Amino acid sequence: MPDSDSNAEKSLPMFYRSPRPLDRSQDADLKISRPTHFRFAAETNAIPILIEEFPLASAHYPIVFADGPVPIPAAVVGLRNSENLFVDNNGQWADDTYLPAYLRRYPFILMDDADNKQFVLCIDSDSDMLGPQGEYPLFEGNEPSDFTKNAMEFCAALRQQGDLTDAFVSELRAQDLLVPNDAKIETGEGEQIQLSGFLTIDPKRFDAVSDNLFTEWRAKGWLGLIYAQLLSSHRWQNLVTLAKLPGRPTIVLPQRETSAQLNVPRPDVAEEFRLKRRPLPGLRSRTA
Repeated sequence: MPDSDSNAEKSLPMFYRSPRPLDRSQDADLKISRPTHFRFAAETNAIPILIEEFPLASAHYPIVFADGPVPIPAAVVGLRNSENLFVDNNGQWADDTYLPAYLRRYPFILMDDADNKQFVLCIDSDSDMLGPQGEYPLFEGNEPSDFTKNAMEFCAALRQQGDLTDAFVSELRAQDLLVPNDAKIETGEGEQIQLSGFLTIDPKRFDAVSDNLFTEWRAKGWLGLIYAQLLSSHRWQNLVTLAKLPGRPTIVLPQRETSAQLNVPRPDVAEEFRLKRRPLPGLRSRTA
């Protein structure tokens, strides 16, 4: 039977090992460096993405949905478990390919403080991007640095986009447009790869939606997102070009982040690292 520590580790968001709130006294001399490598993402074959990312991500990766109460959109980056074809042996992400915001956010993350209806800025204390010799201080005197403030704003924007993404995906599920799918890929060497365990938009069901619903989705800016996901199915060949693999791997898709995943004590969290929850705004019509 696994111990409680391993259970806790499994419940953490992807890539995060020891997230905790920023602390003015504890982190006074701590600095952060921009990522010089992405080895922390080298052992996953799917990265969660948001609807704002669909147009750019669809130019490089197949976009699929992890099944669940609210399916999670993800960019597929590998053809077998624990392998990312876009991270090389030096930990560098492939040139001229879109870098998902989930990776750009790391090692920062917002924790949901449900009792106080706030979010708290946290950082993965185990990240090798942190140390006394980094480029950017987390604090300047007693105040958060501009770098930290920008990280807070970026995390807040992603959290808000997460709400918009959930609204879009929930509607796809409500209209029964998401269906289980398998990707069957010919390697060019007489081998066939079949990947399973994900959902995609069914083009025939989408074609059959009512004119009223189509018009409503156009006003919300959702049509471009749907077309981007459908067109991204042509990007499976990108993965085949990077690696020709035999077998029948299964895509391991990320778990949804929940407030329970970050068990961080609420007292003593500085006010500047708290973000008031705001009601979900109207969906923007821009899709690119």
